[in-house]
Amino acid sequence: MKQIFVLLFVLLVITQLFGQFGDMDMVDVNVLSSLGQVPQGKQFQLAVVLNIKEGLHINSHDPGDDFYIPTRIHFESTAGISIGQPVFPEPKFVQFSFTDGKISVYEGETAIIVPVTVSPELSPKEHSVSGTVSYQGCNDNMCFPPDSVQFTKNFKVVAADTDVTPVNSEIFQNADIYTTKDAKESLNLTPGEQRALEYLEKGLFSAILAFFVVGLALNLTPCVYPVIPMTVSYFGGQSDKTRAKAFTNALLYVVGIALSFAILGLLSGLAGKQWGFLFQSPWFVVAIATIILLMAASLFGAFEITVPSWLLTKVGQSREGIIGSFLMGITVGIVIAPCAAGIIIGLVGLIAKLGLVVKGTLLFFVMGLGLGLPYLFLATFSSLLGKLPQSGVWMLWIRKLFGFLLIGVAFYFIIPQLELVPNKLGFLLGLLALTAGLLLGFLEQGQYKKSFKIFRAVVGLVLIALSIVWIQGSLQAKTTQVDWIKYSGQSYDQIIDGDKPVFIDFYADWCAPCKQMDRTTFTDPQVGEVSEQFEMIKVDCTKPDAATQDLMQRFGVSGMPTLVFLDKDGKEFENLREIGYIGPEKFVEHLNTVLE
Repeated sequence: MKQIFVLLFVLLVITQLFGQFGDMDMVDVNVLSSLGQVPQGKQFQLAVVLNIKEGLHINSHDPGDDFYIPTRIHFESTAGISIGQPVFPEPKFVQFSFTDGKISVYEGETAIIVPVTVSPELSPKEHSVSGTVSYQGCNDNMCFPPDSVQFTKNFKVVAADTDVTPVNSEIFQNADIYTTKDAKESLNLTPGEQRALEYLEKGLFSAILAFFVVGLALNLTPCVYPVIPMTVSYFGGQSDKTRAKAFTNALLYVVGIALSFAILGLLSGLAGKQWGFLFQSPWFVVAIATIILLMAASLFGAFEITVPSWLLTKVGQSREGIIGSFLMGITVGIVIAPCAAGIIIGLVGLIAKLGLVVKGTLLFFVMGLGLGLPYLFLATFSSLLGKLPQSGVWMLWIRKLFGFLLIGVAFYFIIPQLELVPNKLGFLLGLLALTAGLLLGFLEQGQYKKSFKIFRAVVGLVLIALSIVWIQGSLQAKTTQVDWIKYSGQSYDQIIDGDKPVFIDFYADWCAPCKQMDRTTFTDPQVGEVSEQFEMIKVDCTKPDAATQDLMQRFGVSGMPTLVFLDKDGKEFENLREIGYIGPEKFVEHLNTVLE
């Protein structure tokens, strides 16, 4: 009798809970556009705004555990309208009574930003896109069955030359954040790079403080000491000025230094997209890593990087006034930056790779302020100029410390590339031979006879030649095991006109995961064996023509690689679709699922 009473009580509680939430949607969906009207051939953004009922939450798009059902958004395919990859907002991490640790959730109003591109041929009239948001809602004590909400958004397409006005700015005002997230996904950042990006995005104050400290630390490096005599002679000759004038001149001097570093950050940020593609090239990574390792060797005493004496003499000439102080600061920043770049190249590369234009400019400006801060005080109180720390044994220790840090920076660039290299040992030996050839053959300084100089140059050239052979050999991918059919404008009916199921690989030359699949997945013997039972079609989306664009739109391709599995009648196995790299084992599993 007692057990029956408990069971009835539990059923009553569940009934109340579902009575509270079961007769209404836990999530209301409202879709907003970034443009009132959309010109033909242009891109705009949709914000799929989820209004989650008070007292509830839904799992994020990446809850962190396979047990929890993630939030997903799916758009129906519409001719002439290309839907990009949805960008989800930052979730909250909360621990509930039914979880062992914190899980990632959304609460309240949550906006998912979706890039949309309309075709230049799309007729100027009212159009619409439809989709579904699927989610699982929970309260603080339990989760409810998964649910979904359908939505439709109408928008008007106008002629390509029509002037349009942005709308819903309160939703889209943080578009730069979403752009940064898109860049993070498209660049396939390493976990370390992702943590660095999160550090920069989440904590601007912490990032500013870190860059300021790095700027201060640069004063302990040999790069700064060549300009100390310039600073002493410049401000020492103005000792007759009042302290207020000395402070003003010193402030403009420091701002000039900071401006030079800000330009470095600006150029790095503007080069973001290009650097992102360059970092997918193993040879570019080899060049960057070699430069860093050579700079590390210079800090260990193999050779010296010095500022040309004519430049020191020219910029050391006295200039008067605040304009002169400002120009002097810019000059000093230009003198320091090339030498200091070896130490801060990791920061330069990160800003460039992530394309953080505004933030990169700001952070490098702050770094310049940190570098110039000691001179602000020293120039204001000119009597302290003679108390700058002198070179000594401690300087040698500092040099070696930064030498080891530079080796760590080189590892930072090399390790992600190793994941894509078939022969890792050959790649590393080639990098070592290239660095050794340049250092021992040409850069290492010493009092050598002419005959030995010729000998070491020959050795250096031999090492460099071997490095090219080893690196190139290490990059050679294994022979593909798949008998590919190259897509060349065939219609959809022609693609599925056969007795075999069909696999379609949408790829691009700039896509690193695509190349990784070519090196690992499609060279696997088992993949080759099972793929013989399929029509294996490869679609090059690097510079898609009209036919390729139509095929991409038909299958809603939004990222590379997109892997599509069709049965003999052309029906897609939607649950098998993949966007991104998958290994040979999982790929074979998908193929066998189709065959079964």
